[in-house]
Parts: sequence; C-alpha cells; structure tokens
Amino acid sequence: MMNEKITVVGLNHKTAPVSLRERVALSPGLLNEALQTLSKYMSQGVILSTCNRTEVYTICSTQSSPGKALEFLSAHSGIPAEELTPHLYTLGEEEAVNHLFRVAAGLESMILGEYEVLGQVRRALEEAESSDLVVYPVLELFQQAVRVGRKVREETDISKNAASVSSAAVMLAKKLFGDLEHRKVLLIGAGEAGTLVAKALVKVGACQVTVANRSYSKSAALAAEVKGAAIPFHQLSEALSQADILISCSAAPHYIIKPPIVRQVMGARPSRPLMAIDIAVPCDIDPEVKNIEGVTLYNIDDLSSVAEVNRQLREQETEKATAIIEAEVSKFMDWRNTRDMAPIIKALVDKAEVIRTTQLSRALGEIPDLSAEDRGRLDAMTRAIVKNLLHKPIYYLKKQNGHNIQAIKEIFDLEV
Repeated sequence: MMNEKITVVGLNHKTAPVSLRERVALSPGLLNEALQTLSKYMSQGVILSTCNRTEVYTICSTQSSPGKALEFLSAHSGIPAEELTPHLYTLGEEEAVNHLFRVAAGLESMILGEYEVLGQVRRALEEAESSDLVVYPVLELFQQAVRVGRKVREETDISKNAASVSSAAVMLAKKLFGDLEHRKVLLIGAGEAGTLVAKALVKVGACQVTVANRSYSKSAALAAEVKGAAIPFHQLSEALSQADILISCSAAPHYIIKPPIVRQVMGARPSRPLMAIDIAVPCDIDPEVKNIEGVTLYNIDDLSSVAEVNRQLREQETEKATAIIEAEVSKFMDWRNTRDMAPIIKALVDKAEVIRTTQLSRALGEIPDLSAEDRGRLDAMTRAIVKNLLHKPIYYLKKQNGHNIQAIKEIFDLEV
C-alpha cells in the first residue's frame, strides 16, 4: 500500500479552451456509464466533471505513470492522447490533495468562491461509491474535501455574495443591454444551472423569461417559481424568434441550437439582434451561429472579465481560505502517512519486543535469585530502553510518506 500514491489527471479552464473541454466533459446522465468504462482501466477512481473541469482521481504505483487515466480520457472523448496531453495536468499525493481541497473550496473555479462546485464534488463521490469504484484512500480524500469546502465557507467570506457561472452570464447580459426589464429572455435548461440563471434574471429585474427544457414539467415548475412562462421543447424555434437574449445551460450531449434554425429566425427579424450566451459544457449552441448576421455569441470562457472582478474583490478571503486548506492538507497527509506506515511501524515494534523479551529472559535465567520486585524493575528498564531507541525511528517512519520503504525493511530486517 505504501507504494501507491493519490493522483489526479485532468484539464480545466486554465489549461484547455472550451472547445476541447466540451469534448471531454461528462453530463450527469453519462457519469455512471463513464465510471463503468473507467473500471476497465483501474481498480478505483472518481470522475469529477463540471462546466470547467474534467478530472480523474485514482491511485498510482510509484513505479508506474498515471497513463491509465490518460488512456481512459482519450478513449472516452475520442481525442488522441497526443492531442490531449499538452492540456492535461498530473498531480501526485500532497499536490493532488491540495488541489481537490482548493476545488471544493471554490478557489480553483473560474468564478472564485462559487458554491455549486462543492455539491459537484459530493455527487462525484456518491456516483463512484454507487459503482463500487472508491475505497481507501480516495474515499477518505473526497469525504475530507467536502468537509474542508464547508469549513472554508463557514470561516471565511469567500462565497459571500459570490457570483456563479450562471449569475455571471446574467451579469454579462445586463452589462451589454443595461435594463433587462423589457428584454425577452429565452432560457434553455431547467436543471441546477438553469435555476440559478432564472433566479439571477429575476434579481436584476428581468420579467419576461421563457423556460424551455426536455422535461416540460421541470420547465413549468421553474417558470412558475420565477413568474415566467414555460414552453414545450418543440416550440423552441418560435420562442427563439421572440427572444432578445438566449441563455443556454442544458445537460445535452450535443448541440441544441444549430445554424439553420438561427438563420431562419434572424432572416425574419433582420433589424433585431440576438445575444446568445452558452454556459453549457458540452456547448448547447453550435459555434458557427456566431457567423450569422445580427447574432452575438458568448461561451463560458467569455465570462473571464466577470470572473476577474470577482477574484479581485475576494483576494483577502482567498488568503484566509488558503491558510485553512494548507492546515487541512497537512492534517490529511499526517493521517495518511501514519496509516500507510502502520504495518512497518508495527513490524519494527514487534521485532524490538521479541528481542527485548528474549534477552531479558536469558538474563533472568542467569540470575535466578532475583526478587519479583527486581525482575519487575529490569522489565520496566528494558521497555524504557526500547521505547527511547525506537522514538526517533518511528517519528522518521511517520514522515516518510512511503519513501525508502525497501531500505527501511533491509536496515531493520523486517518482513512485511
């Protein structure tokens, strides 16, 4: 076990454009199937796929590279490994722990401090558990990450009034249009992201919101909540023809809005522009739509200006959050090192005890006239000698983090 390291292999908004991220991303409905595929490449793993990242957390031997995770990502996405590799990061053990804690705390999000990612980390763990794909130590890592994410939000203001990707999209629309009260907004998607968009629209004063979703009952429920209107999905074209702003955030694995339908809509309203904001990953709107006259298309990476303002406002809270995370990483690594080295430490203590009792027995056999009290004193003295001799070696072993195991076994002649 000591030669196995927690490892994360993945890509995010810092390393890959949305055009690549969407090809690797997994919608919630496809995660279970992806985990079944992952099981063919490794014995345990968790897939964390959000709008801005796809990552595989697993265990790797120190003698092996995390190549299996790369093989899985390539096979799942259909992207050749050589095309993926320049955009991937690979972090091992303590770096991987620190990274996941930062992700759960919202420090690695495009919108600093956004809360949604904590739920996504929790659901990633639940899905992996349902697929019997997570045991020690990745199980404990994710459980602790959720706790750390909560602690950061409880002890800092990193998430206070923080924007989400969804609300950032609305902020962008307001920035470009100003007052949204008289603008007609078509929202595609009634899931978590869609709900956040709808609530953000109401907050900025938009009162003409139409919701479309594959499930009409879901769109109707969300529309009722924000006093908007719901339409069946087959009426999407008609609703689009009336919209000033389109915000799309469904979990569809393919394009929902394609150039032909948009050309038809814009052809009937040549003097009325359409602003489209696509925050879905994979994208809902075919990028070719931006070439249609009168259409302005923004994707999730275009929210960077909103993200930067958010980041500057939370700089002081970031420092507090980072300090909390560093302390929690240290605790986790101490626990992990102690647990992983436990068999070695036990073997060393057991061997020392065998040597002590054997030598003590021989000595007592040579001086049979000793009183029971003196025998007790000799026993206590030899225990103290062994304890003092082993104190430094055991401290050293706990700090080894799996390194030099073979040398330690040979030095102490341990069979573990």
